[in-house]
Amino acid sequence: MSRWQLAFLVSFPVFLALTACTSATTTAVPPGAATPRVVTAATATPPPPRSVPPATKAPTVAATVAPARESQAPYYQGKTIEITVESAAGGGTDTVARVSASFLPKFIPGNPRIIVRNQPGAAGAVANNIFYEKTRPDGFGLLQNSSSPIAMQMKNRDISKYDLTRYRYVGNISRAANVLLIRKGLTKRLTDAKSPPVVVGTKEGEETWQALLIWGKEFLGWNLRWVPGYGGTSEMELALRRGEIDLIGSANITIINRLTQEGLTENLAVEDSVVGGKLVRRHDLPDVPTSSEVFGDKKPTGVPGQAYVAWIGPKLIDKSLAAPPGTPDNVMGILTRAYDEMTRSREFKQLMGKVDTDIFVVGIGDQTASIMKEVLGTPPEVLTYTKELQRKVGIIK
Repeated sequence: MSRWQLAFLVSFPVFLALTACTSATTTAVPPGAATPRVVTAATATPPPPRSVPPATKAPTVAATVAPARESQAPYYQGKTIEITVESAAGGGTDTVARVSASFLPKFIPGNPRIIVRNQPGAAGAVANNIFYEKTRPDGFGLLQNSSSPIAMQMKNRDISKYDLTRYRYVGNISRAANVLLIRKGLTKRLTDAKSPPVVVGTKEGEETWQALLIWGKEFLGWNLRWVPGYGGTSEMELALRRGEIDLIGSANITIINRLTQEGLTENLAVEDSVVGGKLVRRHDLPDVPTSSEVFGDKKPTGVPGQAYVAWIGPKLIDKSLAAPPGTPDNVMGILTRAYDEMTRSREFKQLMGKVDTDIFVVGIGDQTASIMKEVLGTPPEVLTYTKELQRKVGIIK
């Protein structure tokens, strides 16, 4: 285990700078990786462009299409890029993909058209399996992922036929911490075993916001039941409105405000985040307790504690944009430079602040790839505990 992994598993450094602050805090990254940058919608002007490290060369799969030379027309001129979203339309992953699709062409030489296609299923495994096996490495097919496929691969779920460490990464956006939203008036049922269980909606039980619920059932005795199979947050919100489920999670402040202002839900807890070595609450929801505050003196330690932190680790990457293995370096250079410039632009920050979150952390190229490899390097005994716990609480059989 690397020193970065040890620190990650013991002291929650994976969530530095994910929460409220307008000053620049930094997120812990593996040795040798450049530090991701904190972005706020309040930034008046973007900093001057800087060079982007070249993406790591993929180990296999030869490129089938090479980009044009500088003397020729831009590689992407007159072309179309398709971004596949691994979840249903209307959720946070879809929102990030569509905002990116509206801005990214402005920063790519040749100004290509970008279309977005949703391919939900099995917590992102369906889209990732197809993308990994069939997408040509020419830069015209990209994948917008959430943290769920990371958790699926980390836990060695049989349905996962992809390898996220072999993707070529354009970049990633990590948003503010997730919030657990419970139907108003049902919080007392969490601790009343004689009442009907609180029903939790989920894709496949792999979302990072599930951590407090799964460990809460084990260590706090919470009265919960899971209903898997939803395509994404938008479908879960609809199910909540229909009365099919009682509890969901989201980092999207628009969804959070919409449900709470309508009087449908109340905020149960927010994911743990660490800023300046201290656990902090989400800046825009200062009255909502963190997961650690909810656990109190029953907070898990040892292997259970390591497994809990490993579960929420993928949130550091959150929404990643990837190209297939084997995509040429010069094509990746075009895409990573454009992504870097896009996420620095004032217009992008402002729109993200309106539709999702006003504070997020950006990683570019190798930064995303390095953290992905570290997160997926969780020790086997921790993974074994996690899988057994999932089976025990009834998420998987």
